[in-house]
Amino acid sequence: MLLKHWQQWWSKRQKDVAALACSAIFFVLFFPHVVFGDRVIIAGDALYYSYPLRTVAWNMIRAGELPLWTPHVLSGYPLLSMVQVAIAYPLTWLYLFQFGYWAEQSYVLAPFLLSPMFTYAYVRELGRSHQASLLAGLAFGYGGMMASFIANSGMLTNSLMWAPLVLLFIDRARTRPLTYCLPRAAIAYTLAVMAGHSQSYTYVAGLALAYGTFLSLLSFKDRRGSSKGISIQCRPLVVALGAVLFAAGLAAFQLFESLTVARLSVRSDLTFKLFSEGSFSLREALLSIGAPLYHYVDTSAYLAPVALLLAIIAIVRAWRENTDSTFWFWVFFAALGFVLMLGSNTPLHWLLYRVPILNQFRVPSRHTFEFTLAMSILAAYGWDFVANYFARTRQSIERVSPFELLITSILLAVSILIAVLWWRAVTLPGSPAPPHTELPEIFYWFWKLLFTTLVCALIWSSFHLSSARLREVMLCAGLMLACFVEPSATVSSWWGSQLSLPSDRMQLVSPTTQYLQEFYAPANRVYTRAELYAEEFSSSPRLEAPNLHALYGLHNVAGMEPLILDRYSRALGDVGPDSVTPRPGFPPNDDLFSARSHVLDLLNTTHVVSFANLKTFEDPLVYKDGIGLSVVDLTANLSAGQKLVLSGPKTPVDQLALVTSLSNSVAESQGTEVARVRLRDEAGALSEFSLRAGIETSEWAITRDDVRSAIKHNMAPIFDSRPADGADSFAAQRYWASLFFEPKVIAQVEIENVSENAALAVWRASLYAPDTGVSTPLSPATQSDFWKTVYDEEGVQILRNERALPRVWLVAEAEAVDGEEALRRIRGETEVEFDPRRVALLEVGTKELPTLPGGELGPESSARIVEYNANYLTIAATARHPTVLVLSEIFYPGWEATLNGAPTQILPANYLLRGVALPAGSHTIEMRYTAPPARQGAILSVITFLGLIGITVYGRHQRNNRKQG
Repeated sequence: MLLKHWQQWWSKRQKDVAALACSAIFFVLFFPHVVFGDRVIIAGDALYYSYPLRTVAWNMIRAGELPLWTPHVLSGYPLLSMVQVAIAYPLTWLYLFQFGYWAEQSYVLAPFLLSPMFTYAYVRELGRSHQASLLAGLAFGYGGMMASFIANSGMLTNSLMWAPLVLLFIDRARTRPLTYCLPRAAIAYTLAVMAGHSQSYTYVAGLALAYGTFLSLLSFKDRRGSSKGISIQCRPLVVALGAVLFAAGLAAFQLFESLTVARLSVRSDLTFKLFSEGSFSLREALLSIGAPLYHYVDTSAYLAPVALLLAIIAIVRAWRENTDSTFWFWVFFAALGFVLMLGSNTPLHWLLYRVPILNQFRVPSRHTFEFTLAMSILAAYGWDFVANYFARTRQSIERVSPFELLITSILLAVSILIAVLWWRAVTLPGSPAPPHTELPEIFYWFWKLLFTTLVCALIWSSFHLSSARLREVMLCAGLMLACFVEPSATVSSWWGSQLSLPSDRMQLVSPTTQYLQEFYAPANRVYTRAELYAEEFSSSPRLEAPNLHALYGLHNVAGMEPLILDRYSRALGDVGPDSVTPRPGFPPNDDLFSARSHVLDLLNTTHVVSFANLKTFEDPLVYKDGIGLSVVDLTANLSAGQKLVLSGPKTPVDQLALVTSLSNSVAESQGTEVARVRLRDEAGALSEFSLRAGIETSEWAITRDDVRSAIKHNMAPIFDSRPADGADSFAAQRYWASLFFEPKVIAQVEIENVSENAALAVWRASLYAPDTGVSTPLSPATQSDFWKTVYDEEGVQILRNERALPRVWLVAEAEAVDGEEALRRIRGETEVEFDPRRVALLEVGTKELPTLPGGELGPESSARIVEYNANYLTIAATARHPTVLVLSEIFYPGWEATLNGAPTQILPANYLLRGVALPAGSHTIEMRYTAPPARQGAILSVITFLGLIGITVYGRHQRNNRKQG
């Protein structure tokens, strides 16, 4: 009996199994360097965001802790609110069993395997043939959305890939019971939500609701249904709406936490400019369909040419002949998706900006999801139309040509040959910069036309084969080849050998991180002041950018989080999601390191890691006489008597290269000393050099007629010349000088203008070591004497903050201030001096201010951390008088405190931190993060889960009753 049942199943499903096997083979061929090699394609957001934070979360789970809070990024942040970390998403559970980077790799690659299969299943539900459904699956799964430039983060694609499965069960609601379809659609959409990318699962919800509404309206039009219970006509809409509501309930434990942090973040409101970022122009959108490697935003509208051609054929045919109404739904959605991806280039975008929820998502180009999915489905209709046409043609043929197989085989072989040559032309030798290929676009289009013509001929010839089995094999080979070559070449260029990593690279720890690991993390925060993707593809990273320090247990002031808290952003100088770079329209935040700013002191920032001279990026160099100089000008203008102090590298050098110019120097005679250069080595010894007019530097406008006739010195060696005005009447000159000395380690370079009248502009400066060929561009030294350089290697520095406050301390004085005043005080923007070691700025009413003695605390007063965990900490404090305990921990709703076992209030202190008022004596203070939104959401999640189980059990019970009856 069992064998007979299996044989029946196999007879019915063997073609489905074969099609799904083709999808799996396609996947393996697409990523051989990952499946069989040691390459790791995770990069960008996957490398710097999800991989480290997921590692932290799953390490907590393994240790028996709930992943509620993490101290490793942004000086502490609610971990569960980071929905993109996707802790509840099953495909991230691989972190329990695999190395973190392999688990992340599996997460990233899963959509390439599963989305074609899910799309195949949905298109089969629409009544399309096996081959047509396979074409739709491969076209969408490897189209411009799912195989996009940012798909190697896995965030968008893991949410979007569940869309076809949701649609499948909405469609089945027309013929199957509600209790069968609703739980399955709800689970599929819940997985999309659990994957965590809110923009993507919102788009999936919109598609599902639109599809459910369409099918229900269509059922009413056809006058099918029942008056008993829930009308059959309404079932698709009920399933769609129910799936969205059930998913919201099941994910409530995480969504509630995320909504709380969103209200406190810089993304609480999105300007129209930000909302419009990432819009396609009409020209670029059209070009991205055909040449995604050259034309994309972060996704493209690419579709395999054969699929695109078949979709067009289906639409043209539909105008002439009747077709099912679902077809027109996808025509409409393809057009809508195309219009939406144009963003601000269409009037519709203004309307969307006024739609709640939708106006929270930027990058309109991501609407390529709707376009590519719809066009892939339409391509399936086109395939079946063409297949039926050739079936009728074959029936009229009485005799088959004996050369049909030979011709088809030759076409297949030539198509594969051209595919290989085109693939190599695109991917070799490659380029690390966009468009990531050295193949000119015009030649790309030539290869594409040739390949597409051959593939179309192959498919045409395959349709003529008289052997059904042979015909299916050759058609399958043709459609797989059509969907493979261009996406493979494009993805290989984006994520190939230059833009992917060997697995052993993922295990390297930079020297700076090794240095910082020597310090006890709960007492020493670091600030990794480097741009987000620093050292991404370096074979030997010199530093880790945020959030990678979390992998090694460090507590970081920096971190990457799209929902960075608004207060935190403002305190660090209005920084964006990377916590380092100021948001558009805001000035640089170098004042964090000034003597008046206490922001980093308050955050227990004992060390700052950055590129030389606190640059957030590796300084690109331009070379002159073999010496590398920064491409960024210092633009230091020194008037008479002014000095410029530059920091030196901790490596032996013997040459100083300078680019300078003079102004108002007409009266300076040839050879007159206009500036003095002092070099101080690491032992404190001083060497002095002169900059002389006409020898090392000269007047910038020396070629201007009135200056040339009066100037008293010659022209020094020229570094470069630029037009000085729009009329191009004379050139502005900058001058090149090299100063030589005995090899030594230079700690500091001081340049002083000693001229009485002339001004000296110092444009660039670099120290050079001929033995090694290493140049180090110089920047102004840190002006605050409490920042000490403790590490300086290969252009990367670690500075120690001698003024950093401990993680907890006591003060005997407090002031009642509002938030704005507190912010100005900690940033040093007020005339009132702020000493955080003596005073706490509390955001309370005057009447709520604790009564404190003021003044210095006695030597017997102390505060120390007894136990420090992510969600819980214990502090022991003692003082003879009443005090305020200040914790260098972020103030955030959900933290609760007890004082000697009794509940006590946590006060907002110093704009960012927590404070607790203490009476005189010895005390034990405990703090615990209780995550109230998560707890409330968890209750709703449990209720929703039980409801879903109830519906499933009820449905099964009903089906059993019907069978027995």
